[in-house]
Amino acid sequence: MEGFLRISLICVCVLNINAQSYHEFGLIEACGDSDQEDFLVQFDDELVAYVDFKKQKEIITLPDIVGQIEFPSLYHDAKRAIYNCRLFFDVAKEVYINSSEPIEPPWSSIYPKSDPQLNVKNILICHVTGFFPPPVRVSWTKNNVNVTDGSIVSRYYPNKDGTLNVFSRLSFIPEEGDIYSCSVEHKALQQPQTRTWDVEIKEPSIGPSVFCGVGLALGLLGLATGVFFIAKGSN
Repeated sequence: MEGFLRISLICVCVLNINAQSYHEFGLIEACGDSDQEDFLVQFDDELVAYVDFKKQKEIITLPDIVGQIEFPSLYHDAKRAIYNCRLFFDVAKEVYINSSEPIEPPWSSIYPKSDPQLNVKNILICHVTGFFPPPVRVSWTKNNVNVTDGSIVSRYYPNKDGTLNVFSRLSFIPEEGDIYSCSVEHKALQQPQTRTWDVEIKEPSIGPSVFCGVGLALGLLGLATGVFFIAKGSN
């Protein structure tokens, strides 16, 4: 049975002594029997940065409008943290080898990244959240046929309650009548959890333009009638 250890360090920050709210800054590290290693930096519920151990560098996830933020020693700090995490993990396995592991089932949803248009490339997103422990397996079908090309799966992201969430994305070109599905497998589920999505293209409404045209015509007709009566009265 695979094991998984997650260590969370949360700092509560009050930026203004008169403020009624506060902010949370956290470091989350995770390791286990598998090769998966995570080191994340969060501010409130937003991911600020994480370490890509394969590329041996830190990845900043903030948008450019926030400004350039640097963590010069983050990668080396993360390596030390993961080393200690594995030491703790080995000890924890010996202590809790016979204890039951908390298991939380996932909940999934499927939706397009943008409003679908016929023959215009789009992305379907399958969001899987609320599960523990990892891993989960996400698979896609199109009209009941398995699809592998064009799909990618994100890293695991932590939720505030200690569970995890993950995104799977599938590139596709909408065609009327197509049916897509994403299926999620997890040890807490007795059978795969499947969500479906049908391609439905909304036709643009002509109501506003018709009403606008009719209103304009009536307005011009009223104006012409008024001018006619004014001219007649003058005569």
